[in-house]
Amino acid sequence: MPAIEETIAQLLACESDVRHKQFASPGEDEYRYLPGSLPVLVSAPHGAVHTRDVEKEEDEFTAGLALLIGVRTGAHVIYARRKSRSDPNYTPNNPYKTSLLQFARQHNIHFVLDLHGAHASRNFGVALGTMHGKSCSTRERQLLIETLERNGISQQGSGLTRLDVDIALPAEGGRDRQTVTGFCKLHRLPAAQLEINARLRIPPRRQPDETRQQAVVAMIDILCQLASCLAQPEPGT
Repeated sequence: MPAIEETIAQLLACESDVRHKQFASPGEDEYRYLPGSLPVLVSAPHGAVHTRDVEKEEDEFTAGLALLIGVRTGAHVIYARRKSRSDPNYTPNNPYKTSLLQFARQHNIHFVLDLHGAHASRNFGVALGTMHGKSCSTRERQLLIETLERNGISQQGSGLTRLDVDIALPAEGGRDRQTVTGFCKLHRLPAAQLEINARLRIPPRRQPDETRQQAVVAMIDILCQLASCLAQPEPGT
């Protein structure tokens, strides 16, 4: 693994493409897709401010994380990079979603890993949402759980070491809400939602905090492991 300082610098550089609170200029992309070689698509639909009746804050550094995973693993990446008048993880058939599906079919994507950000006060490090096992196979769900647990984030943990599985944020949406994961399920594209605690994704900027930096770097490594293990198709397909 590269030095902690180097990894944090890479993450900051990746996030610098995002203007969280600015609308796209004419001819500028509101969201961006970057092709890869690994048949996994990492998504960050809340990388910038979005609108769900009212403006909602960005899930800071989810776009940067997605980009860095793409750089390190070869995964495909799609992310919100400018403020949106809609919500890609709420509005049915949002352009972000339809573009995601187009790219996934074009490149024979095996799995979509949809990244989101949870508040630092949440009593979990990561919340995994698979619509109670309906958005991906049993094998893929277990791969996600086992990889996280192997890296110290488990269902038996507490605080930042706790893994919430399909309880707090199962990615199911509702009558008027269509999550990216739910959209993928509708189109038979295996997917899962990962809600990552702020303390595991946002590096310190005002003052040095080695413990926080190490936690963010460890999460980057975990996400790369997840992308790599999900690249293999289901047996028999």
